Amino acid sequence: MNGRALLTRNRELLLDASAGLLSGFIYLSYVLSFAFLIPVQHAFAGRGRKSGLIAAAFSFLAIAIGQIARMLEIKTLDPLVIIAGVLPPLLLLAAIWFVNAQIGKTGAGGKILIAVLILSAIAAPFVIKATSDKSFSAWMIEYIGSAMKSSGLEGDGEAYARAAVNAAIAVIQSGFAAIILWILAGSWWLGSYIAARAAIRQKTADESVFASIRLSRLRVPSLALWPTLLSWILLFAVLITKQTGLLSALVWNISLCLASLYAMQGIGIISHLSRQFNATRIVRLLAPLAVMAIALSNTAGAIILITLPILGITEVWLPYRNVKGALK
Repeated sequence: MNGRALLTRNRELLLDASAGLLSGFIYLSYVLSFAFLIPVQHAFAGRGRKSGLIAAAFSFLAIAIGQIARMLEIKTLDPLVIIAGVLPPLLLLAAIWFVNAQIGKTGAGGKILIAVLILSAIAAPFVIKATSDKSFSAWMIEYIGSAMKSSGLEGDGEAYARAAVNAAIAVIQSGFAAIILWILAGSWWLGSYIAARAAIRQKTADESVFASIRLSRLRVPSLALWPTLLSWILLFAVLITKQTGLLSALVWNISLCLASLYAMQGIGIISHLSRQFNATRIVRLLAPLAVMAIALSNTAGAIILITLPILGITEVWLPYRNVKGALK
């Protein structure tokens, strides 16, 4: 191996290790942990499967060390607690590897759905058990309440903590599968997009590299239409009858996952129309505002989150992406 090749190899290893460590630190931050797969996906998309695996390995190593360090801070090294801390990121890292692996003829979209199905099946019993455990809820309320008091926040810390924990449990129980879908799909797309932009800047690729990741081309297969409508009918029945427990959680998760697929198609429609009518800059400005509205306002968030799936599913009957042709 000559000096130039060795230098290139060492540089790639450094980039891969840096991506992995960044991923691990993002996960350990808690606040941004939902985005920890993006640097790993960037390595997969930008430098290949070997680089992605190296980044994933460094990410898991950083997360494992971080979780063990936290256990030492509270003077416990319970193996079950450590496993609970490292298993979720390990499974998500395995999922992003699977999406990028050359296994069969299934595309990235199909692999993401397969991975979400497997991860949701694995997570379901643990999520239901944890969110139904009164002692776990009480511990979380006490922990958050004491953290708020130590931060000097005024008001009834326990009441706020109870409301926050109850809301979080409701969201996790009814939407953990959709959360997994958005984390995996969003990380794959954003990591791939950033890698494509970098390749164009470095002049190692042209605009064709965006062909497989353009949101404007995103469409849900037609076979998903009737299962989606059926799941929404079942969800309506659950809401009317005020069902709770395992059946309610199952219906909510299936409905939100299928709604998420059509929400992604709705985003694709908006992306296509913005390109068709030269409004891409306006959409880029509005997108962060929409995210802020979802995060800060329940009403605005509900309107946006309902509108996107409806926009996506109604494309079955309305030719949104051929507006000019439809108006002729």
